[in-house]
Amino acid sequence: MDFAATLEEQLRRLIGETIQVATDNNLLEGQLTDVEDGTIELLAEAGGYERETRTVLIPLAAVNFIREL
Repeated sequence: MDFAATLEEQLRRLIGETIQVATDNNLLEGQLTDVEDGTIELLAEAGGYERETRTVLIPLAAVNFIREL
């Protein structure tokens, strides 16, 4: 696999894909919609009984790991 020089560049290759992002307090899963200025934008389902999606902004500095699903 050919990896990009920076994490932001590598994540831009995954825009439109479903990913899982772990922070200290959350494990989020959703479609990666944008990566800009050290922030990931994720379209994630609200969960539970709700049938809606929400845009979640996650600073790269808060990320423990990212996994492509």
